[in-house]
Amino acid sequence: MGQGTYPADPSTLALCLFNQWLGSHYARSTAQSDTESAGGVLTGRITIGRRWELDVTVLNTLAADATLEFEAARSSVEQRLDDEGRSVAVWAPRGAPLPVGEPAIGAFMAALNAARRLEDGRLELRRPVKLHLRRTSTTGSVITILGGMAAHWAQFTNRVPGSYQLNSSALYRLPASDEDRSALAERIVLAAQQPTADESQVVAAEDAWSANDLGDGPSCVLGSPKPDSDEQSSALRRNLRSLLREAREAEAAPGRQSPIRGLAVLGAATYAEEEKLSWALRGMDPSLYAGYEIIAVIADGVVKPLLEPPRQKLPWDAPLV
Repeated sequence: MGQGTYPADPSTLALCLFNQWLGSHYARSTAQSDTESAGGVLTGRITIGRRWELDVTVLNTLAADATLEFEAARSSVEQRLDDEGRSVAVWAPRGAPLPVGEPAIGAFMAALNAARRLEDGRLELRRPVKLHLRRTSTTGSVITILGGMAAHWAQFTNRVPGSYQLNSSALYRLPASDEDRSALAERIVLAAQQPTADESQVVAAEDAWSANDLGDGPSCVLGSPKPDSDEQSSALRRNLRSLLREAREAEAAPGRQSPIRGLAVLGAATYAEEEKLSWALRGMDPSLYAGYEIIAVIADGVVKPLLEPPRQKLPWDAPLV
C-alpha cells in the first residue's frame, strides 16, 4: 500500500498479513520484495530467515465486486485513518455500507479508537444501531427476522408471547462475545413482553466490525458492497477460476521461477468462520492451483491455511539451532 494512494490496494494488505502469518508460524524473520500488482493478481517475494525465498501470488476476489460509490467511500475512510495516524486494516461485513461524510466518519473513528482486542489479536470496533421489533399476532411463539440476525431466529421460538417481526437490517455483524450476544437476545425477549409490543419496539444493539492493528504504514478498508447470496457464490467460483488462470501468466514472468510458491486468496466474509473461499477452491479442478506448497485464504482479518506441507519439509522449517 503506497502512502497517500487511495483507495489502497487490498492485495498488498493481504500479502502483508500473509507475511506476518508466515513469520509467526515458522518462527523466522521475513521480508517482502519484488511486488507487482495487475488487476486482481499480485505477485511478490518473501525472503525467509535471510536465506530462503518464497514466491507468493495473491488473488483479490474483492476487485470484481467493487463499485465507484464503494471505492470512493473506501478512499475517504482510509485517508481519514492515515490523517489521524492510524495503521489498521478494517474489514467491513459483506454488504455493509461504509460511512460517508460527517458525522458518520467521525463516529466511525470514535468507535475504532474505543475498539476492543479479541483473543486472536484482532480488534473489534462497535457502533450503536437500532433494531425494531413488532408483534404481528398474539398466537404462536416465533420471531421472523430480517437482516443480520436472520440466522438466529430459532433461539426465540417458545420464548416470546406471540408472533413478531424483527428488523435487524442495521446490524451486519454480531459481537464475538457469547455473553454480549446472549444479552442482546434477552433484550429482544424483554421487548416482546412489553404491553406496547403491537407497536414498534426499539432494541439497542451494536454492529461489530473487525480490524487488524498493522503497527505501521497506511491503512486499508476491505469489503464488498454486495450481500451474500447464491448468485454471489456462483460469481465467486467464476472469478476464482479466472484469477487462477491470470496468475499462471503472471508467475511465468522473468524472475518468478522460484521452486517454492505460495498462494493467498483474499475475499469478503461477515465472519471468518463462514468464509466461502475455501469451499470454492475445494470445489474446482485441483490442477488450477497445483504447484503451490502453501495455500491460504484471508477474510475478516484471519489468515486460514488450507494447504501446508508436512513439518520440516520446507527448507526454513528445520529446527532452530
